[in-house]
Amino acid sequence: MREIRSRNVYIMGSVAKPATYPLNGDMTVLQLIAVAGGLQEYADSKNIVVIRMENGKPQYHKFNYKDVVSQKRTADNIVLKPGDTVVVR
Repeated sequence: MREIRSRNVYIMGSVAKPATYPLNGDMTVLQLIAVAGGLQEYADSKNIVVIRMENGKPQYHKFNYKDVVSQKRTADNIVLKPGDTVVVR
């Protein structure tokens, strides 16, 4: 086996390069936004959502880009798991 293709995360919405990205190790929400080319000019940076399936049910984790970058809510910068979807409005 060469690689595990199911270890992907997804980012959609107001980022430069919305797409599926491989998860080759620990990656946080902020790192995924950076890999996706950053937020677009009119992105709602205070209302980003990470959708994660747990026990067959979606769990929603809020992510406020400005608060994380300014070190107010660094705990919101969670480590992503395979299958997570980040939605930037």
